[in-house]
Amino acid sequence: MNNQKSDIVFGYGITGKSIVQYLVRLNRKITLIENKPISPRDLFFLEQHHIQIFQDEKQFKNFHNYDNCYVSPGIDLRKPFFKKCVDNYIQLRNDTYFLNQIDRTKTKLIAVTGTNGKTTFCTLLHEFFIKHKLNSKLVGNVGTPILDLFFSEAEQSEFIIIELSSYQIELLKEETRFDFGVILNIEPDHLDRYDSFESYRDTKISLKNFCDVILFDKESVPIKSNADTAIPLGIDENYILQSWDAKSFQFKHQEKQYRIDTPYLKGIHNIKNILYIIKLLERLCKSISLEKIVLFFSTQRGIEHRFELIEVNHPNIFINDSKATNIASTKSALNSLENNIHLIFGGELKNQSLEGLEQLFQNKLVSLNLIGKDAEEILNHLIKFNNSFKINRFNSLKDVLTHLKNILKRNEIILLSPGCASKDMFQNYEDRGNQFKSLVVEMFKWN
Repeated sequence: MNNQKSDIVFGYGITGKSIVQYLVRLNRKITLIENKPISPRDLFFLEQHHIQIFQDEKQFKNFHNYDNCYVSPGIDLRKPFFKKCVDNYIQLRNDTYFLNQIDRTKTKLIAVTGTNGKTTFCTLLHEFFIKHKLNSKLVGNVGTPILDLFFSEAEQSEFIIIELSSYQIELLKEETRFDFGVILNIEPDHLDRYDSFESYRDTKISLKNFCDVILFDKESVPIKSNADTAIPLGIDENYILQSWDAKSFQFKHQEKQYRIDTPYLKGIHNIKNILYIIKLLERLCKSISLEKIVLFFSTQRGIEHRFELIEVNHPNIFINDSKATNIASTKSALNSLENNIHLIFGGELKNQSLEGLEQLFQNKLVSLNLIGKDAEEILNHLIKFNNSFKINRFNSLKDVLTHLKNILKRNEIILLSPGCASKDMFQNYEDRGNQFKSLVVEMFKWN
């Protein structure tokens, strides 16, 4: 009788596939649970390696035969299946668990989380290291699985940056330690996954328990400061923001003035990101001067789908902010602009509260153009108020842009910043942003 213990992998998306591939290399016996259809190519790989597949976790039996259950980030841990795992002494883990295998004498691990801006933060930090010949890798929620580190020469990296969602933080284990952690901001999000905002916030904050040093946004993250291990981030101390406009910002540090040109990194949220990176680099790269750091940021372009200016030969401005999958992110986008905005908004609300939405839009918008599954709920909330903007509802992005093309006036801005998830109408936020950009170029480009 074979008494070999096995591993469960729950979910076969990007992260789940990387976990399966890594466990195959370790010659582990694997059982996969995946509720969605699996491609023929993936089925061939799984059959080749004798991996048992369940498409419904309710059919799963024999919990006592398993050591670990590796859970993909998109899987809700409130499922009864995971309670059965715990009751049967099966360890719940995710891909962060394997980080403890990295040789820490050579490499520093930097964990970054936050509701909005973390991909921009991580990407800029990674590009800075590369620019200054410091070997760096960027993995995690940014789109590259953590376990890709073990299919490359991770031991040669001086810095590994890990972007963490709240879902990944949920299953961090004490074996995993980060040299530095950063919590950028915490705003209401993923309330379809958490029982309350407090539960979501506390999950984010728990990152500090796994970091030697934690840097945190003092406005939204309630952590007690400590000069050595818990460092508050703000724009009014040490690096003092003095002024900013659409093209640049000025800050003061140790009585000296600095200017950073930001033609592609617009808005207060990006300014905060940059100043927070500078604060972190103050700890990590003491040999690199602030003048060189400032020069680096002035050469950076923005990141796709994040307040991205669409380059189209047209007198009006078109901005693709499809990554705004929560209302707080849309608020940041609106606060980065003056007014005269035609906003495209809507999708899956994820149980976000609509309270105060009317005040956010007031005196900013020319029109609000609703799309998506929860458009009617948003409309029903807003029509109760004396709004200064017109509200329209459409079935597609093309319908919105066709309408706007007929009414658009000079100096007005078309902003896609949906404040909602995308999968009711699109594959993901990237698909939503790419469709928007293609339509803008097709419909508005001047000859």
